[in-house]
Amino acid sequence: MRTLLVTGATSGVGLETVRSFIEKGWVAIGLARNQDRLKDIQALLGDNFFPFTVDVSKPASVAQCFELVSRQFPTLDLLVNNAAVFKLSPFDQCSIEDIDRIIDTNLKGTLYCTYFALKLLKRGSGRIVNISSVAGIHGIKNQAIYCASKFGVDGFSEALGQELAERGLGMTTICPGGIDTPLWNHVENPYPGGDVTHLLKTKDIVALIDQIVALPSNVVMKKMITFPSNEWH
Repeated sequence: MRTLLVTGATSGVGLETVRSFIEKGWVAIGLARNQDRLKDIQALLGDNFFPFTVDVSKPASVAQCFELVSRQFPTLDLLVNNAAVFKLSPFDQCSIEDIDRIIDTNLKGTLYCTYFALKLLKRGSGRIVNISSVAGIHGIKNQAIYCASKFGVDGFSEALGQELAERGLGMTTICPGGIDTPLWNHVENPYPGGDVTHLLKTKDIVALIDQIVALPSNVVMKKMITFPSNEWH
């Protein structure tokens, strides 16, 4: 049975990913901060969902989490770095705490989890999928900190992918535009006219992950960029 590990597994793309892959017969390891929510999801998804409570922005917490994971799962087939936080605001109206929270979660969290997961990923077939953003490709007004974090994820993926190719591991960065998830639901009118009806759905992103997993082991999809129909920049 194949095994994947997903960060930010309690909502949005993370939850849809574990749900979808469990339906396909995979074992899903879900990482998130909210222990109660993880327990609820385990009750919903059944015995093939394994929850681990962790704050990916804290290196000691991540190290401890992966030590526990490795005791149950000596190998992983797929890592999906999905955990992220967001704020829509002019840079000088953000706080220093906002800078730390966004960079520590989105960028450092991706680095920390990848660092420890590399010890477990299967050589020759294992893959990493980093959920970045179109905000990691070009700057977007009022998203300076978020862009900085996602540009970092994109650069990290580009560099690490070259290293992993030598080990038979695949690296793919998915760069979506707006997705209909809780990350956006609290943001007031982030799209023209406040229209969120055409946002990408979580299942759209999972479909991209499915494409990556289905690739032959000698094929790597470096980057996938996708927009909702009402967003183009």
